[in-house]
Amino acid sequence: MTAAQFAALSPLIALAVAAIAAMMLVPLARLKAAQAAAAAGLAAAAALVLLRIGAPAAPMGALFTDDAIARFGIVYICLASLGALVFLRAGHPAKEAPSLLVLVAIGAVTLAGAGHAATLFLGIEIVSLSLIALFAFRLSRQGLEAAYKFLVMSGLASSALLLGIALLYAETGALDFAGWTGQGALAALGTALLLAGLGFKFSLVPFHMWTPDAFEASPSSAAALAGVVSKAAMTIVILRLVLTAHLPEPVWSSGLAALGAASVLAGNLLALRQPQLPRMLGYSTIAHSGYVALILASGQPLAGEAALFYLGAYAPAMLAALCVAGLLGRAPTLPDLHGLVKRRPLEAIALSLSMLSLAGLPAAGGFIAKLYLLRVLVDGGLWTLLAIVVAGSSLGFYYYARFFTAPLVGQSHEESEPLSALDRGLLIVCCALIILFGVAPMTLMAVIPSPS
Repeated sequence: MTAAQFAALSPLIALAVAAIAAMMLVPLARLKAAQAAAAAGLAAAAALVLLRIGAPAAPMGALFTDDAIARFGIVYICLASLGALVFLRAGHPAKEAPSLLVLVAIGAVTLAGAGHAATLFLGIEIVSLSLIALFAFRLSRQGLEAAYKFLVMSGLASSALLLGIALLYAETGALDFAGWTGQGALAALGTALLLAGLGFKFSLVPFHMWTPDAFEASPSSAAALAGVVSKAAMTIVILRLVLTAHLPEPVWSSGLAALGAASVLAGNLLALRQPQLPRMLGYSTIAHSGYVALILASGQPLAGEAALFYLGAYAPAMLAALCVAGLLGRAPTLPDLHGLVKRRPLEAIALSLSMLSLAGLPAAGGFIAKLYLLRVLVDGGLWTLLAIVVAGSSLGFYYYARFFTAPLVGQSHEESEPLSALDRGLLIVCCALIILFGVAPMTLMAVIPSPS
């Protein structure tokens, strides 16, 4: 192994060491020590990538890719995982959560650099198995039900993914993405099964049923990993397939567009009447997966940049909303949010700003992300998909407005608990990023690689 190859793999090494250290510290020290080890590993992995900015890509072979997209994905995943680690609560029966959180990050980082079927499958399974344990972390009936549902459906999706890979291999004789160039019947069927497997991990309709249950029943940090970290990893995988593979058309693009359009409509429709904040966020993340899928399915030159910008604008809003949900207790509803601005002003501001961004309204990063989405569809002349996006965004505006206004109206006589320094810092950073990406989007555009 050359020095360049070792440097490219160093983030994975740092994360692996952190996961082992966090697990070993559980019986020897308090949970905070395990959290500190996990935080150190995530920060070190991000720093190791940032130190290599401008360095040429290391020749890694087919299994792993060390390009600008992979580096962006690794930093994004590590920072988002750090955010989720901040509101990982200590009052649960199990103490292995910090190690499991780092394992999710390891799987997601593997996916960010995946260029081969083996790396793809390995990364997906690491993420999935770790999320199953985190969904059941509370050992409650609802949490266990969400974990079992995800386990069963994940097994079916993994089977479809493996069968799709096998059929693509039978047609093309290749397992690396660049070698998938077949156009025969086996390749078409393999592509359809590949889409089904990826669609489940990306929570696209009709493979979305696990998402709202997981958001409602699992700890908020686990929901953040599923809704932000895992989503980013799958976005980069699909983007890399778009850029390097030559999968059969119209199965690939039309299938991805159909899944995206169904997710936009179903996710927004199902979120309309949800009074619980976590469950509403679960359905809305299905819609956001649909938006990203439509960007990637468009085939436009700007699609890669638009998808990565969407991820960057989406992360602080979702992290802030889930952090507030975790601070307010299990499954807060609209009545629980009334008067929040008087007793918890920072949480109320963070929640309202996150709803503003997720709705795609001006002065928030989500507005620029929606403009990117609309531009990509207009450039491609995809008018039907554009109409679906406009309809879905209109529905989203209605239910996001309910949660935007709820903290600002009404009265509440409940006493608020003091906010920890880490929670306060995370909410302030998320609020600042939401505004910054909306007012000065060039700050995010400047760090987004240009896929080619």
